[in-house]
Amino acid sequence: MSRRVPDVTYKKIDRTAMDALLHGLLKSLEYVGEQRQVILDRMGSMMLQYLVETGTVPSPDSPREFARSLRRLLIKNGYGPRIPLQSKTVQGNHTPPNLVEILTPMDRQLVGGAFPKSSVSRGKEKVDWVLYEMVLYGMTKALDDQLGVQGQLILDRIGTGMLDYLLELGAIERSDDPKILVQSVIDYFVKAGYAKSFRYELEGAPPDTFVSRYESARYYTTVFRRIRKEGSALLSCPLCLVGHSIWATQGWKFGDVFEVRIKSDGQVLIKSKVYPSTERFTEKDALRFSQMKV
Repeated sequence: MSRRVPDVTYKKIDRTAMDALLHGLLKSLEYVGEQRQVILDRMGSMMLQYLVETGTVPSPDSPREFARSLRRLLIKNGYGPRIPLQSKTVQGNHTPPNLVEILTPMDRQLVGGAFPKSSVSRGKEKVDWVLYEMVLYGMTKALDDQLGVQGQLILDRIGTGMLDYLLELGAIERSDDPKILVQSVIDYFVKAGYAKSFRYELEGAPPDTFVSRYESARYYTTVFRRIRKEGSALLSCPLCLVGHSIWATQGWKFGDVFEVRIKSDGQVLIKSKVYPSTERFTEKDALRFSQMKV
Protein backbone atom coordinates (compact mmCIF):
# COMPACT_ATOMS: atom_id res chain seq x y z
CA MET A 1 0.00 0.00 0.00
CA SER A 2 1.18 3.53 -0.71
CA ARG A 3 2.14 5.85 2.11
CA ARG A 4 1.96 9.61 2.00
CA VAL A 5 5.40 11.11 2.53
CA PRO A 6 5.42 14.07 4.96
CA ASP A 7 5.91 17.44 3.27
CA VAL A 8 9.05 18.08 5.31
CA THR A 9 10.93 15.25 3.64
CA TYR A 10 13.07 15.72 0.59
CA LYS A 11 11.88 15.00 -2.94
CA LYS A 12 15.31 14.74 -4.58
CA ILE A 13 18.76 13.46 -3.66
CA ASP A 14 22.20 13.86 -5.26
CA ARG A 15 22.90 11.39 -8.05
CA THR A 16 26.19 10.50 -6.40
CA ALA A 17 24.24 8.91 -3.52
CA MET A 18 22.43 6.64 -5.99
CA ASP A 19 25.65 5.83 -7.86
CA ALA A 20 27.51 5.02 -4.64
CA LEU A 21 24.72 2.71 -3.48
CA LEU A 22 24.65 0.73 -6.73
CA HIS A 23 28.44 0.60 -6.91
CA GLY A 24 28.61 -0.77 -3.36
CA LEU A 25 25.85 -3.27 -4.07
CA LEU A 26 27.41 -4.73 -7.22
CA LYS A 27 30.86 -4.95 -5.63
CA SER A 28 29.41 -6.69 -2.57
CA LEU A 29 27.48 -9.27 -4.59
CA GLU A 30 30.78 -10.59 -5.89
CA TYR A 31 30.94 -12.48 -2.59
CA VAL A 32 27.73 -14.49 -3.07
CA GLY A 33 28.71 -16.48 -6.16
CA GLU A 34 25.86 -18.05 -8.10
CA GLN A 35 23.26 -16.27 -5.96
CA ARG A 36 24.30 -12.93 -7.44
CA GLN A 37 21.98 -13.05 -10.44
CA VAL A 38 19.12 -14.47 -8.40
CA ILE A 39 19.41 -11.55 -5.98
CA LEU A 40 19.61 -9.01 -8.81
CA ASP A 41 16.57 -10.50 -10.56
CA ARG A 42 14.56 -10.45 -7.35
CA MET A 43 15.72 -6.91 -6.64
CA GLY A 44 14.56 -5.72 -10.07
CA SER A 45 11.15 -7.28 -9.54
CA MET A 46 10.72 -5.69 -6.11
CA MET A 47 11.83 -2.29 -7.43
CA LEU A 48 9.09 -2.34 -10.03
CA GLN A 49 6.59 -3.54 -7.45
CA TYR A 50 7.54 -0.62 -5.21
CA LEU A 51 6.92 1.90 -7.99
CA VAL A 52 3.51 0.39 -8.71
CA GLU A 53 2.39 0.06 -5.08
CA THR A 54 3.41 3.63 -4.26
CA GLY A 55 1.44 4.91 -7.25
CA THR A 56 4.53 6.19 -9.04
CA VAL A 57 3.70 4.20 -12.19
CA PRO A 58 0.48 2.38 -13.19
CA SER A 59 -0.02 -1.37 -12.97
CA PRO A 60 1.71 -3.63 -15.52
CA ASP A 61 -1.78 -4.90 -16.30
CA SER A 62 -1.87 -1.92 -18.67
CA PRO A 63 1.51 -2.61 -20.30
CA ARG A 64 1.62 0.32 -22.72
CA GLU A 65 0.65 2.87 -20.10
CA PHE A 66 3.02 1.23 -17.60
CA ALA A 67 5.94 1.32 -20.05
CA ARG A 68 5.30 4.94 -21.07
CA SER A 69 5.04 6.09 -17.45
CA LEU A 70 8.19 4.23 -16.42
CA ARG A 71 10.09 5.57 -19.40
CA ARG A 72 9.01 9.15 -18.64
CA LEU A 73 10.19 8.73 -15.05
CA LEU A 74 13.59 7.45 -16.14
CA ILE A 75 14.04 10.10 -18.84
CA LYS A 76 13.11 12.83 -16.37
CA ASN A 77 15.93 11.60 -14.11
CA GLY A 78 18.54 11.37 -16.84
CA TYR A 79 18.37 7.64 -17.51
CA GLY A 80 16.24 7.72 -20.67
CA PRO A 81 18.97 7.33 -23.32
CA ARG A 82 19.73 3.88 -21.94
CA ILE A 83 16.25 2.65 -22.96
CA PRO A 84 16.02 1.76 -26.68
CA LEU A 85 13.26 3.75 -28.37
CA GLN A 86 11.96 0.61 -30.11
CA SER A 87 12.35 -1.75 -27.16
CA LYS A 88 9.77 -4.48 -26.73
CA THR A 89 9.02 -3.09 -23.29
CA VAL A 90 7.94 0.26 -24.75
CA GLN A 91 5.78 -1.56 -27.31
CA GLY A 92 3.84 -3.24 -24.54
CA ASN A 93 5.63 -6.50 -23.89
CA HIS A 94 5.32 -7.73 -20.30
CA THR A 95 9.06 -8.35 -20.02
CA PRO A 96 10.22 -5.78 -17.42
CA PRO A 97 13.30 -3.64 -18.05
CA ASN A 98 16.45 -4.31 -16.04
CA LEU A 99 16.29 -1.30 -13.74
CA VAL A 100 19.51 -2.17 -11.93
CA GLU A 101 21.39 -2.13 -15.24
CA ILE A 102 19.68 1.09 -16.35
CA LEU A 103 20.53 2.92 -13.12
CA THR A 104 24.09 1.65 -12.67
CA PRO A 105 26.69 4.37 -13.38
CA MET A 106 28.42 2.49 -16.20
CA ASP A 107 30.39 5.60 -17.25
CA ARG A 108 31.73 5.99 -13.74
CA GLN A 109 33.35 2.63 -13.14
CA LEU A 110 36.94 2.50 -11.94
CA VAL A 111 39.48 3.10 -14.69
CA GLY A 112 43.03 2.18 -13.78
CA GLY A 113 42.19 2.28 -10.08
CA ALA A 114 40.42 5.67 -10.16
CA PHE A 115 37.20 7.21 -11.39
CA PRO A 116 37.33 9.29 -14.58
CA LYS A 117 37.32 13.04 -14.02
CA SER A 118 34.14 13.38 -16.06
CA SER A 119 32.27 11.59 -13.30
CA VAL A 120 32.79 14.47 -10.88
CA SER A 121 31.03 16.97 -13.13
CA ARG A 122 27.63 15.31 -12.54
CA GLY A 123 27.92 15.29 -8.75
CA LYS A 124 25.38 18.11 -8.23
CA GLU A 125 22.67 16.50 -10.31
CA LYS A 126 19.58 15.33 -8.48
CA VAL A 127 17.32 12.33 -8.93
CA ASP A 128 13.83 11.78 -7.56
CA TRP A 129 13.91 10.36 -4.05
CA VAL A 130 11.39 7.70 -5.03
CA LEU A 131 14.01 6.11 -7.31
CA TYR A 132 16.52 6.03 -4.46
CA GLU A 133 14.09 4.45 -2.02
CA MET A 134 12.97 2.04 -4.76
CA VAL A 135 16.56 0.75 -4.98
CA LEU A 136 16.88 0.58 -1.19
CA TYR A 137 13.63 -1.34 -0.86
CA GLY A 138 14.36 -3.75 -3.70
CA MET A 139 17.90 -4.39 -2.47
CA THR A 140 16.81 -5.03 1.11
CA LYS A 141 13.95 -7.34 0.17
CA ALA A 142 16.08 -9.33 -2.27
CA LEU A 143 18.85 -9.85 0.30
CA ASP A 144 16.32 -10.79 2.95
CA ASP A 145 14.54 -13.26 0.66
CA GLN A 146 17.74 -15.00 -0.42
CA LEU A 147 20.05 -14.70 2.59
CA GLY A 148 17.84 -13.91 5.58
CA VAL A 149 19.64 -12.36 8.53
CA GLN A 150 23.01 -13.03 6.88
CA GLY A 151 22.01 -10.42 4.31
CA GLN A 152 23.17 -7.88 6.89
CA LEU A 153 26.73 -9.00 6.21
CA ILE A 154 26.31 -8.04 2.55
CA LEU A 155 24.74 -4.73 3.56
CA ASP A 156 27.79 -4.03 5.72
CA ARG A 157 30.01 -4.68 2.70
CA ILE A 158 27.81 -2.33 0.67
CA GLY A 159 28.56 0.39 3.23
CA THR A 160 32.29 -0.13 2.70
CA GLY A 161 31.84 -0.04 -1.08
CA MET A 162 29.84 3.17 -0.86
CA LEU A 163 32.52 4.79 1.29
CA ASP A 164 35.27 3.77 -1.16
CA TYR A 165 33.25 5.19 -4.06
CA LEU A 166 32.54 8.52 -2.38
CA LEU A 167 36.15 8.91 -1.22
CA GLU A 168 37.51 8.18 -4.69
CA LEU A 169 34.99 10.57 -6.21
CA GLY A 170 36.04 13.30 -3.79
CA ALA A 171 32.55 13.70 -2.33
CA ILE A 172 33.96 12.87 1.13
CA GLU A 173 37.32 14.03 2.42
CA ARG A 174 39.77 11.42 3.62
CA SER A 175 40.92 11.36 7.23
CA ASP A 176 42.73 8.89 9.47
CA ASP A 177 40.62 10.12 12.38
CA PRO A 178 37.36 8.10 12.35
CA LYS A 179 35.39 10.87 14.07
CA ILE A 180 36.42 13.41 11.45
CA LEU A 181 35.67 10.94 8.66
CA VAL A 182 32.25 10.13 10.12
CA GLN A 183 31.43 13.84 10.34
CA SER A 184 32.42 14.25 6.69
CA VAL A 185 30.03 11.40 5.82
CA ILE A 186 27.24 13.07 7.80
CA ASP A 187 27.89 16.41 6.09
CA TYR A 188 27.77 14.73 2.68
CA PHE A 189 24.46 12.93 3.28
CA VAL A 190 22.80 16.02 4.75
CA LYS A 191 23.95 18.17 1.84
CA ALA A 192 22.92 15.46 -0.64
CA GLY A 193 19.33 15.54 0.65
CA TYR A 194 19.24 12.34 2.71
CA ALA A 195 18.03 14.07 5.86
CA LYS A 196 17.79 17.59 7.24
CA SER A 197 20.13 16.71 10.09
CA PHE A 198 21.80 13.80 11.84
CA ARG A 199 23.63 13.61 15.13
CA TYR A 200 24.82 10.79 17.34
CA GLU A 201 26.10 10.16 20.82
CA LEU A 202 27.56 7.26 22.79
CA GLU A 203 26.19 6.05 26.09
CA GLY A 204 27.79 3.84 28.71
CA ALA A 205 31.33 3.54 30.03
CA PRO A 206 32.85 1.93 28.10
CA PRO A 207 30.25 2.87 25.48
CA ASP A 208 27.78 0.10 24.71
CA THR A 209 24.93 2.09 23.16
CA PHE A 210 24.92 4.16 19.98
CA VAL A 211 22.15 6.77 19.84
CA SER A 212 21.19 8.19 16.43
CA ARG A 213 18.88 11.16 15.90
CA TYR A 214 17.56 12.19 12.48
CA GLU A 215 15.44 15.11 11.36
CA SER A 216 13.32 14.72 8.20
CA ALA A 217 14.65 11.26 7.39
CA ARG A 218 12.62 9.93 4.47
CA TYR A 219 14.20 6.46 4.44
CA TYR A 220 12.75 5.70 7.87
CA THR A 221 9.24 6.99 7.16
CA THR A 222 8.99 5.00 3.90
CA VAL A 223 11.37 2.08 3.29
CA PHE A 224 12.26 1.20 6.88
CA ARG A 225 8.67 1.18 8.08
CA ARG A 226 7.59 -0.85 5.09
CA ILE A 227 10.22 -3.59 5.37
CA ARG A 228 9.73 -3.86 9.12
CA LYS A 229 6.00 -4.41 8.67
CA GLU A 230 6.89 -7.08 6.12
CA GLY A 231 9.01 -8.85 8.74
CA SER A 232 12.51 -7.95 7.60
CA ALA A 233 15.20 -7.58 10.24
CA LEU A 234 17.72 -5.90 7.93
CA LEU A 235 18.90 -2.30 8.27
CA SER A 236 19.81 -0.70 4.94
CA CYS A 237 20.06 2.98 5.91
CA PRO A 238 22.95 4.17 3.66
CA LEU A 239 24.31 6.69 6.16
CA CYS A 240 24.29 3.99 8.86
CA LEU A 241 26.03 1.44 6.64
CA VAL A 242 28.81 3.84 5.68
CA GLY A 243 29.22 4.94 9.31
CA HIS A 244 29.33 1.34 10.52
CA SER A 245 32.10 0.56 8.02
CA ILE A 246 34.18 3.37 9.50
CA TRP A 247 33.58 2.41 13.12
CA ALA A 248 34.43 -1.20 12.22
CA THR A 249 38.03 -0.07 11.73
CA GLN A 250 37.99 0.78 15.44
CA GLY A 251 36.75 -2.68 16.38
CA TRP A 252 33.07 -1.81 16.74
CA LYS A 253 30.19 -3.94 15.49
CA PHE A 254 26.57 -2.73 15.44
CA GLY A 255 23.52 -4.85 16.09
CA ASP A 256 20.69 -5.47 18.56
CA VAL A 257 18.62 -2.34 17.87
CA PHE A 258 16.51 -2.13 20.99
CA GLU A 259 14.65 1.14 20.54
CA VAL A 260 13.19 2.85 17.47
CA ARG A 261 10.96 5.92 17.46
CA ILE A 262 9.69 7.36 14.18
CA LYS A 263 7.38 10.37 14.21
CA SER A 264 5.19 11.32 11.28
CA ASP A 265 7.28 14.46 10.63
CA GLY A 266 10.43 12.39 10.04
CA GLN A 267 11.99 12.79 13.49
CA VAL A 268 13.80 9.52 14.23
CA LEU A 269 15.58 8.15 17.28
CA ILE A 270 17.41 4.83 17.19
CA LYS A 271 19.34 3.13 19.96
CA SER A 272 21.56 0.18 19.14
CA LYS A 273 24.09 -1.91 20.98
CA VAL A 274 27.77 -1.70 20.12
CA TYR A 275 29.70 -4.98 20.21
CA PRO A 276 33.33 -6.01 19.72
CA SER A 277 34.01 -6.79 16.05
CA THR A 278 34.39 -10.51 16.83
CA GLU A 279 30.70 -10.78 17.68
CA ARG A 280 28.09 -11.12 14.94
CA PHE A 281 24.57 -9.99 14.19
CA THR A 282 22.73 -13.11 15.42
CA GLU A 283 19.40 -14.73 14.67
CA LYS A 284 18.28 -13.71 18.16
CA ASP A 285 19.10 -10.09 17.34
CA ALA A 286 17.17 -10.39 14.10
CA LEU A 287 14.07 -11.84 15.76
CA ARG A 288 13.99 -9.05 18.34
CA PHE A 289 14.64 -6.45 15.63
CA SER A 290 11.85 -7.69 13.34
CA GLN A 291 9.26 -7.85 16.15
CA MET A 292 9.76 -4.28 17.33
CA LYS A 293 6.86 -1.99 16.49
CA VAL A 294 7.49 1.39 14.83
